[in-house]
Amino acid sequence: MDILQKHAMIDIGSNSIRLVIIGVDKDYFSKELLNFKAVARLSNYIDEHDLLSKEGVSVLLTVLRRFKSIIEREQHVCFVDAFATAAMRKAKNREQVLKRVYEETGVKVRLLPGLKEAYYGFFAVINSTYVENGLTIDIGGGSTEVTLFKNRQLVHSHSFSFGAVTLYQTFYKDGDPNAGERLEAYIRNAFFAYDWLRGNALPVIGIGGTARNLARIDQLQEHYPMVGLHQYTMPSERLNELTKKLASTKLEERERMDGLSKDRSDIILPASAVINLLVKMNQGNCFMLSGEGLREGVFYEWILKQRHEERIPYVLNESMRQLRRNFNLDSRHTAYVKTLAFQILDGILNLLSGKYSEDRIAWLLSHSADLAYLGEFVNNESSSAQTFYLLTNININGISHDNRLAVAFIASFKNKSKMIDFAKPFQQMVTKDDLKLYEILGAVLRLAHDFDRTKLHVVDRLSVKMTKKKSLQINAYYHDDAYFEEQAAQRHKKHLERALKTTISVQFKRVDK
Repeated sequence: MDILQKHAMIDIGSNSIRLVIIGVDKDYFSKELLNFKAVARLSNYIDEHDLLSKEGVSVLLTVLRRFKSIIEREQHVCFVDAFATAAMRKAKNREQVLKRVYEETGVKVRLLPGLKEAYYGFFAVINSTYVENGLTIDIGGGSTEVTLFKNRQLVHSHSFSFGAVTLYQTFYKDGDPNAGERLEAYIRNAFFAYDWLRGNALPVIGIGGTARNLARIDQLQEHYPMVGLHQYTMPSERLNELTKKLASTKLEERERMDGLSKDRSDIILPASAVINLLVKMNQGNCFMLSGEGLREGVFYEWILKQRHEERIPYVLNESMRQLRRNFNLDSRHTAYVKTLAFQILDGILNLLSGKYSEDRIAWLLSHSADLAYLGEFVNNESSSAQTFYLLTNININGISHDNRLAVAFIASFKNKSKMIDFAKPFQQMVTKDDLKLYEILGAVLRLAHDFDRTKLHVVDRLSVKMTKKKSLQINAYYHDDAYFEEQAAQRHKKHLERALKTTISVQFKRVDK
């Protein structure tokens, strides 16, 4: 990736301050280059007069000087966007503080209104996930932002003036045994003022560190075999049980809990309770984590303006664009193989079980063809294993974990035996019927690749039909020399024969161009 410019963001939150530097090339591909976090807890330095104390200002300046030093050592940083949220919104001396920050560090900080912060969270979700209708919740240190969106359009939003740090100080700091009950009553009363938070039966998407910790703990407890937190979902029942478990454990136990950051072992109590209550009131059946939030929303706003777009039209296609770039995939070859694969599929569609819709089958084959054998980028001889590993170990925006696993099986298909080996750690996520479908589509995709073995596009089209003897007849119409295509197709047709439990005859027929 030839980076032309670097975009730096400084997120001054109530709990932590973070510096992220992202590299951007001429085609607006982006890559995170640096990510540093300092736990500052500025909310703790807001005094009884709602002023940021001298000690708090000192902490802020110390962190920003460090970040400014890092930025100055980086080349090609064209833009520094520093923004502050709830703690600075609350501080009555914010103007004097931000003026001093600028004078002493050169960092100009913009103060984000609560609704703007909520908007950025929503904007990150719709540009990085497959969810079109849902609720978002971002519980920070000093505020909580919630939004309702439908058809990827913002419908309602609100910023509450409480966050994980402030709620902990108010309800838990003094060890009140009834803190949980008092907190729930307080939050329920706050949420009930907004009827759009209730009874939607939509997924609730959590943003930020607390949501990330909840998802990480759940993955470890469930021995979840997939890698990646972004777009991870957990049933509302499990979220409720986890919230109860956290509330019943002592601080020392939480500090040792796998998946929970030590610096959040105290504030996880009110934060998890708030998220869990919203999920209950919404009456949806799941909670999802978005690994992208405020900072990503800010960055999406900036880069989409450069591209003259209001939002990413189709998130998964954007991910495919990035993956093709990262793994040097030949788009022309991929599109050609996809066309051949669908010509085969059209001829066998009536043989597939009625359990899966034609749209579902076509979606799986299409996106699997986009990513087939991307593992060749790592090693040609082990491309199948590399492809499966990569697709189950990298985050892909715009696709659920279940669908990412399905695509991994199909795109990496070499033979049934290898697929069964791949499936062993994922038995809790796939059924026998699923694997059967993946075997058929994987065999179709592999055979389609054989018909373009040389990548010279000598096979113009495929005709596939069932004979009276219920065997499959594939005619490949070609020009020039199709020797290697025929050799590969005849050798590998057995995988589709086994999957369909029928015999296949492949005939190559030359046509003049």
